[in-house]
Amino acid sequence: MPGPDSAAITDRLMQPFSQNLIERKNGMNFIPHEHVRERLIEATGNCFDWTIDQVHFRDDGVTRRAVNRETGEVPRPWSMVVIGTLSIPGLGTRAGIGAHPLDEGSGEDAAYKSAESDAFKRAAMAFGVGLQQLYIERGGSQASRRPQQRSASPPAPPAPISDEVFADQVRKAIASQDGASFRRLAETAGKQIPRWQILIEESGSTAALDWIAKHLDRINLATADLRASLDARRTSLAAA
Repeated sequence: MPGPDSAAITDRLMQPFSQNLIERKNGMNFIPHEHVRERLIEATGNCFDWTIDQVHFRDDGVTRRAVNRETGEVPRPWSMVVIGTLSIPGLGTRAGIGAHPLDEGSGEDAAYKSAESDAFKRAAMAFGVGLQQLYIERGGSQASRRPQQRSASPPAPPAPISDEVFADQVRKAIASQDGASFRRLAETAGKQIPRWQILIEESGSTAALDWIAKHLDRINLATADLRASLDARRTSLAAA
């Protein structure tokens, strides 16, 4: 039976994500794994369980690559399939399945991480996480049947802030251990390298630096200077 807080947890799970957290991948809306996991932690008070039930390898022809120009064959690479179960007290369990091709040279570890991440996100989606934005608001038949409310004018963009104010906000987020605010500030940094330098210099843990490094790779901003700053900050934290 659902507990008394189940409705509140479901409401928190289904809250829309900020638009700056939503990416496009293969023509579809895409929410990175870390934001989905953060939503589960915040909505449930970190009270959930994720287990990997099965790991399979398959060669069923679903995943194909371009024709080999030398042999004329269409490669059918093996894929790794991960099936897991997400459990939330009071709400029950949901299964998720993810798959990723075992491309030559990529290694099983990379394929497993991608497949496991996909399985986790699909299980979370079964609880309503990202459901509105990933499917209903994408422009399909359900979206076309809903009345659209249009504002008289588009909302004004947020007022720009100086690097000094940005640095102060970063320090406050770190001092209060507000990971969500720290990540939102990172999202607003965009392609501004000085602001990423601030984020790196103010970071107080290797976990935060690892997250920054991953995000820089994702937005193609992992310059030599920023990588050097990351290495220097890691050394500084290790010596502290």
